[in-house]
Amino acid sequence: MPRRAWTHWGAMVGLIWLAALLRWMDLPHLPYGLWYDEAYYGLDALRVLEGHLALFFPENNGREPLFIYLVAGAMAILGPTPYALRLTASMIGLLAVAATFRMAWTLSRRWEVGMLSGILMAFLLWPLNLSRVGFRAGLFPLAAALTLWAFTRAARSGRGRDWLIAGLIWGGGFYTYVAARMTVLPIAIGLILGRQQDPRRFPLRAIALFLIGAALIVAPLAIYFFLHPSDFILREEQVSAFHSQRSPFPVALEQAVRVGGMFFIHGDDYPRHNTDSRPVFDPLLAFAFLAGGIQATRRTPFTAIWGLLMLLPTFLSTEAPHYLRASGVLPVAAFWAATGLWALAGITDRWVRAPWGRAAILGGCLGLSFPWHTVAYFDPAWWAQARVRGAFSLDSWEAADEIRSFLHTYPHGTVILSERLWTGRAEMRFMLWNQPAVRIRRLEKDPPEPPSAPALVVGWQYEPVPLLRRWLPQAALISLHAPEPWPGENTPRYRAMWAEPADRMQSNLQVVFEDGIALKGGIAQRSGRRLTVILDWEALGKPSRDYSVFVHIYPEAEARQWPPASPPAIQRDGGIMDGAYNTGLWQPGDRIRETRTMILSEPLSRTPLKIWVGLYRWEDGTRLRIQGGGEAVSIPVEEVTISPLRPSEAR
Repeated sequence: MPRRAWTHWGAMVGLIWLAALLRWMDLPHLPYGLWYDEAYYGLDALRVLEGHLALFFPENNGREPLFIYLVAGAMAILGPTPYALRLTASMIGLLAVAATFRMAWTLSRRWEVGMLSGILMAFLLWPLNLSRVGFRAGLFPLAAALTLWAFTRAARSGRGRDWLIAGLIWGGGFYTYVAARMTVLPIAIGLILGRQQDPRRFPLRAIALFLIGAALIVAPLAIYFFLHPSDFILREEQVSAFHSQRSPFPVALEQAVRVGGMFFIHGDDYPRHNTDSRPVFDPLLAFAFLAGGIQATRRTPFTAIWGLLMLLPTFLSTEAPHYLRASGVLPVAAFWAATGLWALAGITDRWVRAPWGRAAILGGCLGLSFPWHTVAYFDPAWWAQARVRGAFSLDSWEAADEIRSFLHTYPHGTVILSERLWTGRAEMRFMLWNQPAVRIRRLEKDPPEPPSAPALVVGWQYEPVPLLRRWLPQAALISLHAPEPWPGENTPRYRAMWAEPADRMQSNLQVVFEDGIALKGGIAQRSGRRLTVILDWEALGKPSRDYSVFVHIYPEAEARQWPPASPPAIQRDGGIMDGAYNTGLWQPGDRIRETRTMILSEPLSRTPLKIWVGLYRWEDGTRLRIQGGGEAVSIPVEEVTISPLRPSEAR
């Protein structure tokens, strides 16, 4: 094989590896959460695996079937998980990178332009995000690139076989996404103009083969829509921007400004589609896109026809610009930007004579653009925002993860899930698919006889902990699990109360405080700089009021006796379960486990520790006395190895 061919193959392999790395990196956990629409694809795929086959899935505003069947295949192998759903999208994204490379190479007749187009599809923010979320719209760029490649190839050769293949490929695109219906316009214009300009390459027989091939593929879906016409027009009626009382002209002008500006000024506002409303291109690539568009319009005018008409789905709909509805323009946008980069680099040949000069310039340009797109996508600060978490229903993801963790620990346990966390949440139905142990209840109602331990109750954000407690058995060890409130919020999005068998309670202390409160057991586990204090309490009677707990940490040499002479090196005070189930709410016989986590300084992580625990009245700081004397009890410290974190803990 010639050296040049080896170079081309090596570069192609490198391109695919780059695209795969960016699409598979931390894919099980990023994006955090699972959006409603993604979950609905998963639910449909699960129904397909149960034998419910369909040409069109009318639920959730209607969905074309190809993506759902691909997801079903992945779930048949990997199981019904969000990872299987998003891995399908990432594999489609990889194919879109390869297809765009081949399309651009064919259109430009230059391998280098094809490679640049593939690189842009690999790291641009728009296709990268589309490859990491489970939306069927991710299939459309792949279908668009293949259609453009096949159509161009057939138009140049004029052979009937090529036209038939192009028709079959185009027809398959109608099974990907609703915006594929708009491809009828550029294809029709391309055929008419091609027939007028060069009848030898657009013979009527070849065009007939093209249309027959497309019709054969589309026929089953067309018959379905003929029998169910409402399914065909439902989504268009829901999202049309021109179904308002306003005059069409100002609406059209406003839509045109928004859609045109998405490439240079302001992109899609949805966090599920875009990061921080960024335009499609950074300033450098935006300039290359304009230059390439001018050049490509002259040399490959069909790309201009395709690109302009593929913007119609977002131009005609609300929420413009909308990156999913405009996804059919992606291969053309990458091709234009690549064409512009290649042309601009060529201008420098008169100053840089070295054979590697153009490659160095292109590499520098791509290197400057890479952080603007890819680094921004993986920025933890972006994913930590409350609006981004809400855009992917992170609370549902974490609540389902909590339930799965409980059922993994107690396979025969019972789960009570608040109706408020179930109704209208497809993501919960998907992530808890086929879990007979999960019972959906309205927690405000009077509970029946509580299940025996082990049991778990998961409540909504504003359902108080005492309401959850009513649904759990009395003779059990109760603990509360709740995520940290989201930025800008004061309340966790959900709370989970575990009821474990009473024999799981620690019994290494047996300390009784005033007001009938006993500390039965306690231990501090140090793992590197993380210190986790676990306290097991019991209500010997009904406490008369709320008390706060103090946990004071000292170097052992400074606090062998109580009270120490110096203030604690670190402390963690507050109500039981962060105030959610304070002592004033306890009932006689309650057994309660609470956990407090602290991050130690580097010196404290290596020093022997002394930890003192007690209770006090929060308003004046008066400490409760212990039967037999004293105000605090020391708990042991043990060193533990770092265990792998669950996804919810890792966040």
